[in-house]
Amino acid sequence: MTIQELIDTLEQQSGLYRELLELAAAKTPVLVKGDVNALSALLMKERKLAKQIEELEVRRQTLVNIHFSRLQLRLRSGKLSDLIRTVNQPEEKQRLAELQKELTQLLEDVRSRNEHNLALTKQSLEFIEFSLELTSEAPYDDYTYTHPQLSPAGHAKAGMFDRKG
Repeated sequence: MTIQELIDTLEQQSGLYRELLELAAAKTPVLVKGDVNALSALLMKERKLAKQIEELEVRRQTLVNIHFSRLQLRLRSGKLSDLIRTVNQPEEKQRLAELQKELTQLLEDVRSRNEHNLALTKQSLEFIEFSLELTSEAPYDDYTYTHPQLSPAGHAKAGMFDRKG
């Protein structure tokens, strides 16, 4: 195992995280429009990317473990910063540091975009719930007092999604 293999793996991970960020950005207008078919297609692409990212992460961890065992060092946390400290070649050390910074920023961007999309999704669900409750109420419901024996059902119909919260 060479450090170059690890650098190649990290570069591949970086590329996949860029694609994931693009998908997250593409999801935002789809969520706003409420286009379920487009959202479904994006989610399928996202799942494929997540599987590839997971496979690369396993490869990265394996390469790091091999590197540490060859140096007869105990792997402390598995962080890239621990690995960078063990590299002697200045070019490789610099490239690893650049990749660490790049991956950190990409992951933060993906997290931020996903939080934004989650907020949009919650708003959409709340609007759908509100709309369903408005349409599910019986037309005879009146918001003024009526004697219980005179009302047709005896009590007002509750919405489908009533919850305590």
